[in-house]
Amino acid sequence: MSGARAGCVHLCNRMRCHRARLRWDDKRTMRDVKGSAGRKKRIAEWSLLAGLLLVLGGCGQFFPPLTNNSSSGGGSSTVGNYLYVANSGSGLDSIAGFSLASGKLSTTSGVTYTVPSAPSCVAVTPSDSFLYAGSPAGAIYVYTINSDGSLTIGNSGSPVATGVLPGWLRVDTTGNWLIGLDSLTGEAYVFSINTSTGALTAVSGSTVVLQSTATHGMALTPNDGYVYVALGTGGVETLSFNSSTGALAQVNGLVSPKQNLDGDNAVAVSPNGSYLFVGETGINAVRVYSIGTGGVINEISGSPYSTGLGPDAILVDATGSYVYVANGTDNTISAFSLGTTGALTQISGSPFAAGTTPWAMAEDKSGTYLAVVDKGGSPDLKVYSFSTTTPGALAAFATSATGTDPTTAISIAATE
Repeated sequence: MSGARAGCVHLCNRMRCHRARLRWDDKRTMRDVKGSAGRKKRIAEWSLLAGLLLVLGGCGQFFPPLTNNSSSGGGSSTVGNYLYVANSGSGLDSIAGFSLASGKLSTTSGVTYTVPSAPSCVAVTPSDSFLYAGSPAGAIYVYTINSDGSLTIGNSGSPVATGVLPGWLRVDTTGNWLIGLDSLTGEAYVFSINTSTGALTAVSGSTVVLQSTATHGMALTPNDGYVYVALGTGGVETLSFNSSTGALAQVNGLVSPKQNLDGDNAVAVSPNGSYLFVGETGINAVRVYSIGTGGVINEISGSPYSTGLGPDAILVDATGSYVYVANGTDNTISAFSLGTTGALTQISGSPFAAGTTPWAMAEDKSGTYLAVVDKGGSPDLKVYSFSTTTPGALAAFATSATGTDPTTAISIAATE
């Protein structure tokens, strides 16, 4: 390797250490230098700049790209920065839409969108083409996401899947498969997605009967290889997933909660696929597991890490630097920095105040905001910005109702 190339690699590596949220904002300009001496100096400056650019030409991605939220994969979407909240309150049966464009929270055109039966969960495809809404009444509906963030129900308002009772939905990173967890029967299943129409087709033989009916959430590894399912007092179950065929299968036994009667109520996977985070009631903590070959998980040294009361949702930010836990019992958000070994360190100021019963979270498309839905309201939706002075800390940014209270906001999805 030449000295110039080695220096380039060293410089690139140093630049990549900066967080993806940093933006290049150099407003300096060269001064206009008059006279022959000034012209010679300017020519020399430009020659130096040209030489530097030739060196940097060998550095792929010298300036790291801004990181978008990619909880279920990235796409080349041109759709803007939108949030969608499922309202499960009696008689509401709706999805509320919000925009975070121009650095402010506002409602989308149409504000709320009717769901034929009360939604329990929502999921957005990586291309931002479709939103799926699951209903415990036994159906899944599809909506087209328009360029202005508004939603148009598909399939003439009829379900694209029936005979299921989804409590949780997740689209894989390819955008070809929708994975569901039944809220009553304790089953996991897969549908293939028609990427043109959003229509769903059940994958034959993909249904897995889980080892407990008490499903509390799921997390998918970034390579789509494994699905981890939180089963409350039943622990955590591991499933394998084939993103080429849509096949889902049991591969490992249950990992039990730390103590009898503890409940594993939330799961999340780090963006690099190395760690699994489990929110466990009873001990009120996050347990951290390394993910090994075959999806096998082993608890790391130092785990568990204390949270607030009732850890009910977990989110790892898109950079893999921070972990956030929604504590549904004491109405707080715990925040941690994530080390390279999986160890968590509580961030100064944590836990941060939330609304009543924070229940679900999403990072926005720009990686600038954390949105939390509060099942008990006060408010229904609370958006935080990431602190510019204390890395990973949360600062209250905006709040909003998601409908006529009580809305019982229960799920949230963001465009990617």
